[in-house]
Amino acid sequence: MPNPETPPILSVRNLKKSFSGKTVVDDVSFDVYPGEIIALVGENGAGKSTTKNMLCGLLKPTSGEIYIDGVEVQNIHGHQHGIAAVHQELSLFKSLSVAANICISELPGRVSNVNWKEAEKISKKQLDFLGIEIDPKAIVATLGAGKQQVVEIAKALLYTDKMLILDEPTTSLTAPEREKLFAIMQKLKENGVSIIFISHFLDEIYRVSDKFIVLRDGKQVGHGLLKDVPRNKLEEMMVGRTIGESTIDIGTPTDEEAIRVENLNSYEFNNISFSVKKGEIFGIAGLMGAGRTEVAEGIFGIRKSTGKVFINGEQIQPLTVANMKKNKVCYVTEDRKTNGIFANRPVRENISAAGVERFVSRKLKGFGFKGEKASTQVVADDMNISIPHIESTVSSLSGGNQQKVLLGRWLSTEPRICIFDEPTRGVDIGAKFDIHNAIAQLAKNGVAVIIVSSDLPELLQISHRIMVMRTGHAVGEFKRNEFESVKIISLAASSVYENDR
Repeated sequence: MPNPETPPILSVRNLKKSFSGKTVVDDVSFDVYPGEIIALVGENGAGKSTTKNMLCGLLKPTSGEIYIDGVEVQNIHGHQHGIAAVHQELSLFKSLSVAANICISELPGRVSNVNWKEAEKISKKQLDFLGIEIDPKAIVATLGAGKQQVVEIAKALLYTDKMLILDEPTTSLTAPEREKLFAIMQKLKENGVSIIFISHFLDEIYRVSDKFIVLRDGKQVGHGLLKDVPRNKLEEMMVGRTIGESTIDIGTPTDEEAIRVENLNSYEFNNISFSVKKGEIFGIAGLMGAGRTEVAEGIFGIRKSTGKVFINGEQIQPLTVANMKKNKVCYVTEDRKTNGIFANRPVRENISAAGVERFVSRKLKGFGFKGEKASTQVVADDMNISIPHIESTVSSLSGGNQQKVLLGRWLSTEPRICIFDEPTRGVDIGAKFDIHNAIAQLAKNGVAVIIVSSDLPELLQISHRIMVMRTGHAVGEFKRNEFESVKIISLAASSVYENDR
């Protein structure tokens, strides 16, 4: 038991959680002291979210002990015990005002007669403390992702000045918005608020955190001061093997053009032109709202656009998804949950879906799916997808493995040109490494690859060239020997910061 004379804010001892006999968190122990930021890291499926949910009272531990200010708590209730969480999926009512959202649990006045002036006053005080100017009367739906994140934090802090849990808070934020969030975290720390910071971005973790806790397969495999642990050692603890992204060989492009885009236009972008050689990885960088995804959709025929697209020197007319697929072009969406995977179907069906006609074998007595299992198993093995069986439902897999399934689906069609939109968003470092290797192998096999990513280190790592977009325009291009993150960020963000304030 912790020393009752100088107790930490939170002490966790031998925490365990099982579902239907399967243990997902096992023997986790750590302390949280006032005014420190602790990074909780690990691959998808490592147990981070389950641990978070036990700490804020959404789940009851199977066994173990939780102490708050040195006193053991049997049934934890987050707000009552000074612990607030900002979950990855925000819990805001977007049709309501900022004030209504911040004060939603304790609106001043009576239910039938809410004192909205008082709610707005309370909300403004919270927002002023965080150093962000947001009108309490504004409807949440009119705010950008960064400001919505701040409203969620202001709401959480209304009920605690002790400890805040932030779960992947930067996933949907632009670079300026991330900077503002980091400034808020630093201010909270200076005011004695402790933060548990869950993130896949190790650069962010090293920048803002004091300590770290590593979970792998539900077990705690490391903890300590971040300044004492090199990044490669932290990565190794997270995945259980050495991760050497710097050694990825992306090969050398040929001189033969695979795809050329000329003066592509739509409502969201203007006069986009570039070409990609066979074996080349072409990155598209830019802040949120720059038009990157829209350009990718325009090229593939998902989004109506004008202009010309040539493949192997021949113009694609009309520019439709069907014609792009006929020309061996694949497109992997940025939103695997909404537009990608079939969550309740088996891995086998998800992988074969893009080219199911290859397996249809018509016979006198009907038709069947000859070779589907064997083919999809090969893809699963090549993509290093961790599954009990090819018939496992995709919803049972971690986010990283779901993304590998989605990539495997299109790679099984043997494409000549690949368009990947945020191929590693929301995946852990091990899955990211596997996906980067798969993309690099495509390029070495002569496939032309276009990658849209908000993760600049990713583009710097695996691209031969990077085009920078801003407000729907291509504003610059860098060859690999010219890559400088500061220059690229500056070009992407120029005259955009004002809009993000």
